[in-house]
Amino acid sequence: MRSPIFSLAALVATALLAGCGTLDVPRADNYPATGQKKARAVHHWDVLAADVAVRVAEKISNWPEGEHPIHVTVDGDSSFNQGFLKLLRVQLLDRGVVLSTGPTAVELEVQTQVVQHEATGPHNLPIPLPWTMLATGVGVWRDWSVHYSDRTLLPGVATAIGLGAGLTLDLMQRHTQGAAAGGPTRTEVLITTTLKTQDRYLTGTADMYYVERADAVLYQPPPPVAPLAPVKTWRVVTP
Repeated sequence: MRSPIFSLAALVATALLAGCGTLDVPRADNYPATGQKKARAVHHWDVLAADVAVRVAEKISNWPEGEHPIHVTVDGDSSFNQGFLKLLRVQLLDRGVVLSTGPTAVELEVQTQVVQHEATGPHNLPIPLPWTMLATGVGVWRDWSVHYSDRTLLPGVATAIGLGAGLTLDLMQRHTQGAAAGGPTRTEVLITTTLKTQDRYLTGTADMYYVERADAVLYQPPPPVAPLAPVKTWRVVTP
């Protein structure tokens, strides 16, 4: 008799093959696997500031010492922009970059863009997979106890099967989604820095990060403050 694990694998394979067919449009292919960092703490902002400072310092390393001091600015007053501006200034100073406290001929501008993907995932699977990592282990144990409770079974074997199935999916998800807690999110942040003069761009950097959707507000400008309602006054006339 086939084992439950073999039957489970066969069932999944059958379900996936059932969705295969021929399309009259180009198929959707994935990009090669890549990695992207997830920003979850102010320390991560400091790591990015250090990386940007290194790249800027390398680009201007051939400038005569003390010439062309740089004025660092940010486009917008989000929590991230204000914090990153302070961190970037310190990181640049630590690397000997001459900074100006006011506008100069050379400006390093930081810009931030939040990208929120509304699509929740692929919609071309014939059926949704009816489990999660935890539910798989629990489900295997439950099904075993219901359908095979009258079989002679060594102590702990059913539990091992359940835990093994859950652990397998844990490892699969870690491999495909990365080690960062929560895996990929549908919210990303694009952070660019541009070193420029009045008439030309000198160099720049671009970095992308995952952020949790609830943290997107840190990278967006604060909402406008509603103007105060006009105060009405009445003149009291005594008879």
